[in-house]
Amino acid sequence: MSDQPIGQMPLDLMTAEAPSLENFVPGDNQAALAALAACRAGEGPQFIYLWGPQGSGKTHLLKAMTPAQEGRVPVYREGVTLYTVDDIERLSAGELEDLFVLMNFVRSNPGCRLVSAGAVPVAEMQGLRADVASRLNWGLTFALEPLSSEACIAEFTRLAAQRGIEITPQMDLWIEQNCPRDIKSLKEFLERIDLYALSNKKKVTKPLITRLGKERQQ
Repeated sequence: MSDQPIGQMPLDLMTAEAPSLENFVPGDNQAALAALAACRAGEGPQFIYLWGPQGSGKTHLLKAMTPAQEGRVPVYREGVTLYTVDDIERLSAGELEDLFVLMNFVRSNPGCRLVSAGAVPVAEMQGLRADVASRLNWGLTFALEPLSSEACIAEFTRLAAQRGIEITPQMDLWIEQNCPRDIKSLKEFLERIDLYALSNKKKVTKPLITRLGKERQQ
């Protein structure tokens, strides 16, 4: 019997761990994580701005803060105290207006909090409205640092062990030399490995990881 292709595998096996503050690997971002935990508890400044390159964890953290939120820029609602807005630099003119309105509502309600994120510092964001920029600077700003290669591989190995997958030093070395070394990409690769192994009842070996890794790069 031939192996089952990835695209035909059961959807229930493809459910990834939901982002949370608890499963975020902070690396050098402990201060930002602590501030977000306080923010979630309704403490600290009303505004937090996170910036950093792709793979630094911005989207993970924002989804962890507001897992049920819908839309790029949420509408202020009575009784909702926590809001998040990702990819500030990609917002349209209309979305920036919606963000401006949301910021004013949050500011006028001391129990509310807004966490925003972008790829660059506010001062370097081209085309950003001055009134939105000034409000982004009302609270705390954190530059998120991506995990080191060593930390990424260590987290990959830890997550694999939770799934009952033993990652040998030879596997670690191949992954470090051939895979993108950011935690998001490595988690996606682990999902692919686990899904394939479960669906085809195969043991995870270095040849299997090598094969799936090369297929992923194509």
